Amino acid sequence: MFNENAPYPYFTRTCLNNGISGYVEYLDEEHKIKGEAIAVGMLGMQFFYMEKDFYAGQFTKSIYPKFTYPFNAKIALYFIAQLNKKQRIFQGVLVRDFEKTFYKQSVLLPLYPNGEIAFEYIESFIKALQKEAIKNVNIWNEKKIAIAKEIARD
Repeated sequence: MFNENAPYPYFTRTCLNNGISGYVEYLDEEHKIKGEAIAVGMLGMQFFYMEKDFYAGQFTKSIYPKFTYPFNAKIALYFIAQLNKKQRIFQGVLVRDFEKTFYKQSVLLPLYPNGEIAFEYIESFIKALQKEAIKNVNIWNEKKIAIAKEIARD
């Protein structure tokens, strides 16, 4: 069933590998799930961004924004961080009660003075966080290389 060269991610309840158990070939339109969604597996209640169309196993849900601003990875990462903070709340309910609990939740959003969501700010905020994370990884890498060179000299 799984094929590493297949085009469609198969999303499951796992919290590993962005919730993807493997990749599959086209199955049918009825079961294919539209990408640009946030998906959640009911076991770990971990939220993930699914950019491309995908298929999913049992006990998964897909969430689509109601706003008209283009939904992309940076916007999704902001919402995922907010939703994953509520993981314990979701883990405390049964699968059948997930949607009822989900719709009762709220997330903090940056707003313009006119009350509209500041999507541009969200994108620049996530971009800045990503740059900082990359910078920290590079610093860590440089330290490891320096230590390795020091050991090699001895």
